[in-house]
Amino acid sequence: MKRIVSITALFFIALLVTGQGAVGSWDDHLSYSTSYCVTAGGDRIYSSAGASVLVFDRLSGTTSSLSRISGLNETAINLLAWCDEEEALIIVYKNTGIDIVRKGVITNIPDIKNKYIAGLKEIYGITVSGSRAWLSGSFGIVVVDVRGRYIADTWRPGPDGETNPVNETVILENNIYAATDNGIYFAPLSRTGLSYYGNWELLDGLPSPGSKYNALAAAGTALFTNKPGLTAVSDSLFRVIPGQEAVLVAAEPPESVRSLDTHGSSIVMSLLSSIRLLDDNGSFVREITGYGWASANPVCATGYQGTLWIADASVGLVSTSDYSNFSSYTLAGPYTNNVADIKFAGNRFFVTGGTVDNAWGNVYRPFQVFTGTGDTWKSHLLYDVPDRDAMRITEDPADENHFFVSSWGNGLYEFRDGVLVNVYNQYNSPLSSIIPGENYTRICGLVYDRSGNLWMTQSGVAGNFKLLTPGGNWVSTSLNLNVPVVGDMIIDRNQYIWVTLPRGYGLLVYDPAGTPEVTSDDRYLRLQVQDAEGHVMNNIFSLSADLDGNVWVGTDMGPAVFYNPGKVFSGDLKASRIKIPRNDGSGLADYLLGTETVTTIAIDGANRKWFGTISSGAYLMSDDGKEELIHFTSSNSPLLSDNLVKIAVNGVTGEVWFGTSEGIVSFRGDATEGNTDYSGVYAFPNPVREDFDGVVTITGLVENSSVKITDVSGNLVYETTSLGGQVTWDLRNYRSQRIATGVYLVFCTNDDRTLAKVIKMLVIR
Repeated sequence: MKRIVSITALFFIALLVTGQGAVGSWDDHLSYSTSYCVTAGGDRIYSSAGASVLVFDRLSGTTSSLSRISGLNETAINLLAWCDEEEALIIVYKNTGIDIVRKGVITNIPDIKNKYIAGLKEIYGITVSGSRAWLSGSFGIVVVDVRGRYIADTWRPGPDGETNPVNETVILENNIYAATDNGIYFAPLSRTGLSYYGNWELLDGLPSPGSKYNALAAAGTALFTNKPGLTAVSDSLFRVIPGQEAVLVAAEPPESVRSLDTHGSSIVMSLLSSIRLLDDNGSFVREITGYGWASANPVCATGYQGTLWIADASVGLVSTSDYSNFSSYTLAGPYTNNVADIKFAGNRFFVTGGTVDNAWGNVYRPFQVFTGTGDTWKSHLLYDVPDRDAMRITEDPADENHFFVSSWGNGLYEFRDGVLVNVYNQYNSPLSSIIPGENYTRICGLVYDRSGNLWMTQSGVAGNFKLLTPGGNWVSTSLNLNVPVVGDMIIDRNQYIWVTLPRGYGLLVYDPAGTPEVTSDDRYLRLQVQDAEGHVMNNIFSLSADLDGNVWVGTDMGPAVFYNPGKVFSGDLKASRIKIPRNDGSGLADYLLGTETVTTIAIDGANRKWFGTISSGAYLMSDDGKEELIHFTSSNSPLLSDNLVKIAVNGVTGEVWFGTSEGIVSFRGDATEGNTDYSGVYAFPNPVREDFDGVVTITGLVENSSVKITDVSGNLVYETTSLGGQVTWDLRNYRSQRIATGVYLVFCTNDDRTLAKVIKMLVIR
């Protein structure tokens, strides 16, 4: 394979100062509650959490992570291995890409990923010896030179030179053994020409020596291998000394073997719900079925310096030294990486983890809601109710500890102080089930009006709108739209309710006429999204109202905007599409993101628009939508995926959260919501130390503030206008020269100069 290597700095662009991320920095909000693979070396334990790696430092007792934020090149982590000789971590991704992490530098080897291979292209295991790693895969064995960071060879053990999947390899007494779908093959490591199948030998002594063997480990002078059966309880574990007949191990596995690993001189069998330890003779030693606080669901395990480290799919990384006491290791984050909705209320965040398929059918995820502030996360997981996907979430504007969650099949969930207090469905409310007599109450959109009434959309039933008043009374509308799905909703400045009608049915606009509890005077309008040129864009995926009151709509033909939403009932309101001049002398223009499906829209504190797409990442456009300011993709940023599910902006900090198909990451933006006064103005970092090389952020400003920075003598150094409630300064004067050590004054005034504030900054150079 051709050698193609790229190198990335381990600490990508993240700058952390005085406890908060600088403008332009990234953070991840990923789950570390599961573990799919574990390896150890250099006094560190590495556990794959799926989209990232949990790192436990045994000497300091601290945990940290490696992710896209750190510079990893992919997300879906498949395998981990440690190369002691090179002090390097080997990461193999599900798409067969490889990262090698050594002393703060990440080297990417994309050769296998980029190479066309007929049939399956999967990696099943890694074996390391010296400075080489052997990757077992669906197409043979790939030899990686860890020191040189390149693919050294490809081997194809098997009976006839055809593709023979290799499930695992192990090295014993200078021979390499490969467990394949057609028996176990071996060869001396010193033998040349192992890319030729004829230089491999079939291991005799096993029953059905040409059968599939899917796991392999070595202890002492013996090999242990698993022959999978046709059912979950018919696997067969064998111990074989090369040159002798295999012996069926007395402690036969009671269920399917997930992996065979070593711990000192012991063999560790990870089964579906337990871990069994055998000595090197194959005799049973002990069994682990739980940890005292959770049942075992092991994927694999490894021994390191007298401790057994377990990768558990349900509870994450677990360790034990005495088999009686168990420890777990994690980082703050959601329990899963699933995301359907993200909302902010001040600095508090709310995330739901349900979803639907493309036809708006259930995916049947257990109820998952995650809430918190800063780095503190709380997971609300309900397993004693039907698996009905948690869809949207909204907080009570009158009570920050009160929120509601819609579900796609089990009605409306009410939480207070983090505790579930009510589930409203067909049995205790006017909400209706799509299947009479069964509990199947589908709710999507949730929104509060200015009077504190909670509106919600129902699908598949008569009366598509329901209302819950602050006093706990229910109001049902007679609106029956005869559409398969009634989706998300927003309320504009006129208190008109805008609702998506997915699957090509356009929009609904509903006017409660200022009397939400009286439905007789209500009016509504089915609205096609049609522009002035007659283009109809009825495949609607997202909605948002900007700070000027305009309503933006995300379609499969890009975004459109209604500039006069208050006139929607007055006539034939047309949508507008932003045209971007080509500036190539042709005089032609293209529609903004005209070929993209816009799945989510968010408005930042400067009224700029974030558009998330189904396959092209995220775009930040100017307030009028005519200038592209940022385009993040998984190729040019730590974005986890180009498939955006939800974008949300924290108006207090300016953080932009990107909910993707692979989880959540955030970017510290440069715009916040404006304040009503200057009582909360501050700069960070302050003081600015001599080793700081980022930008200073001044936040807590009134919207569109004039900001002037002078030295103590009153000489103007820099001036600008805030984006919403925040500005950034690169510590250079208006001539682009780096400023000197000193005290600087920041003068802030609002538009009409009725409000003002001065703060001081110390800069050390």
